[in-house]
Amino acid sequence: MVSYEYKGVVEEVGETKSFGANGFTKRELIVGNDVDSTNKYPNPVLFTFKKDNCNLLDSVKKGDRVNIRFSIDGRRWDGPNGVRYFTDLTGWKIDVINADGSSTEPVPQPAEAPDIPADVGDADDLPF
Repeated sequence: MVSYEYKGVVEEVGETKSFGANGFTKRELIVGNDVDSTNKYPNPVLFTFKKDNCNLLDSVKKGDRVNIRFSIDGRRWDGPNGVRYFTDLTGWKIDVINADGSSTEPVPQPAEAPDIPADVGDADDLPF
């Protein structure tokens, strides 16, 4: 699977919708031009988050600056009026980013150093 990234500002966060008897779920997100964009024309892009990834949008809100990782999915449909092709931008990760470009994702804390008993060796016992 090839993945891509897109950075922009959230224009709309859709509600989770359920389809069919098997409970397939999807949630749509519309993202517009990034604040750093030189494009003078609006460029809203629709991303779809499916199944377990729907909950990734729970903390995302209109106006957030985001970086989305997504893949491009295509499918063919043989309908009564002929064959049609559909393309979907399927999001699988999203990071809300600050104005300075840093992520609001929590930074993992380093593991604490193990406690070393005070009576382990003497400073004069060092091999160097």
